Amino acid sequence: MTGIRLREAAPGDAPAIAALHAANWRGAYANVLDPAYLAGPIDADRLAVWSKRLSDPPATQEVVLAEDEGDALAGFVCLYHREHPVWGGFVDNLHSAAAVRGRGVGTALLREAARRIAARDADAGLWLWVFEKNSPARGFYEALGARIVEQVVSDWDIARGEMRLRCHWPDAARLAAEPDPSATAPSARCGCRTDRPRRHARSRQAACLL
Repeated sequence: MTGIRLREAAPGDAPAIAALHAANWRGAYANVLDPAYLAGPIDADRLAVWSKRLSDPPATQEVVLAEDEGDALAGFVCLYHREHPVWGGFVDNLHSAAAVRGRGVGTALLREAARRIAARDADAGLWLWVFEKNSPARGFYEALGARIVEQVVSDWDIARGEMRLRCHWPDAARLAAEPDPSATAPSARCGCRTDRPRRHARSRQAACLL
């Protein structure tokens, strides 16, 4: 991952994060999310979500950015500690910019999330949601050791009826410590969602784009 550095997000990063988030959802979820949402409301909705998250974060939330040599946003991960008593810490969004795909940014961000989760709770696992149709992302996660432990039908207004899969790593510390499998892992073009627009839904669901 030459030339990429990680840092914690600040409130002023909300516009760049929202723009990358919206661009990735438009690219990855054209066959999953409501076309009307992708064509318009997504931009303002993502900006509202990230502005609130970064200006008033809960104690369990962390957002980590990846930046390239020119300080441009290369990716981000949002995680929540102790989100589930069985599955552990939750990766709510994982995205990388199209320009850096294949450089290990997604892997580095996922491992950083695992490291932070394990630092607070040494025995914790890590989990996320992925849409069943997102085959590249599923392959990526499985290559990194994830197990699919649950399947549910989405009740999210703009993805109603779509199947979601819970991917789980039982040992976050082990995921954080494992060597980079980028030589053998499939490249992923993922837009898994975990958070939902404020006007929709009742609980977090799933997100990532590597």
